[in-house]
Amino acid sequence: MHYIFSYLKFLFSSTNQHGVHSPFVYLFITKCLYVKSNYKLSKTNTVLLKSIQYFKVKSVSIVPNKSIVSELIHKEFPLLNSTTEPFDIVFIDELNSITLHKYFKKKEPTNNSCIFLINAIHKNKKSATYWESIVNQNTVTVTIDMFYCGIVSFRNEQVKEHFKIRI
Repeated sequence: MHYIFSYLKFLFSSTNQHGVHSPFVYLFITKCLYVKSNYKLSKTNTVLLKSIQYFKVKSVSIVPNKSIVSELIHKEFPLLNSTTEPFDIVFIDELNSITLHKYFKKKEPTNNSCIFLINAIHKNKKSATYWESIVNQNTVTVTIDMFYCGIVSFRNEQVKEHFKIRI
């Protein structure tokens, strides 16, 4: 029941590229998220692969290290590094208190352009609570809620903003 109410709430409060005033987010939406692809995957995995391509990612971390996602990434991007820090994208498959504390409350050092992609942010009440806690962190500057997944950025040059984007 939570999932259905969350989705309806998301639909009424979300927008497309026309409601975005950040050049960084606008370009990401129009040049990455809304570009057609041949990927026949879940929305989150499609966003991940498109983001890797758009940001010209050199290294990616998968938390927890799921072989299915790793295999998918290495199939599409065989030269991509998944062991060397700093990472350009950190994919968090399941948000829990450990990853929340490690990456967002304690904030492990990341490069300024590191993007966190979090799967299933509205899966249940606990996930939604964790997501809201990330959005409210002072160190987080950009969050993009796409219902199926969310993106978090710590860009120093960006004003703190939260976006809800339909994909």
